Amino acid sequence: MILDKFLNLKGTSIQGYLHLENIGIVCQIESKNQKAICPRCGLESDKLHQNHRHLVKDLPISGQPVYLQVNRRQFKCDNCRKPFSEELDFVAKKRTYTKRLAENILEQLKEGDILNVSRRNDVTEEEIQRMIEDIAEEITETDLSKLKRLGIDEIALVKGQKNYCAVLVNLDTGKLIAILEKRTQEELRETLTG
Repeated sequence: MILDKFLNLKGTSIQGYLHLENIGIVCQIESKNQKAICPRCGLESDKLHQNHRHLVKDLPISGQPVYLQVNRRQFKCDNCRKPFSEELDFVAKKRTYTKRLAENILEQLKEGDILNVSRRNDVTEEEIQRMIEDIAEEITETDLSKLKRLGIDEIALVKGQKNYCAVLVNLDTGKLIAILEKRTQEELRETLTG
């Protein structure tokens, strides 16, 4: 199906799609994998326990919003005897948006503020805050013992309202150290001394 090529979500297949007026394109997708790995014991299971359908927002196609109706299946582990949800590469656990949409929105934040980016992408400011926190966890440098040069920058949360957060970066490695809600010396000291 041509939509498979547009979506380019490896390891998935499109079961169907709808174009809904004033909403966008809704694609029903499933993982092609017939097995999943138990996060508790690491063993593979092919025992389907339940199907759970979630709606996940993705990047737009030709200006149309795209939603993925994802069947995130639950398997039952033969070893642990407990159910677990399959991992999907393109969406994090408990998130209502794809990883690539989050990356795209974070790129837009380099040139804009949270309020305008949220309006432009039809996501909430809280979702953008969550995206920032998720990426910060992924790329944050936690070992500060070798820190020699610190970069501090401010990002406007809402342009024109003097509402900023501070971004700390290791200038030698280019890695993010922290995103601070406040720009005070006290918060900076607390972050750097742990």
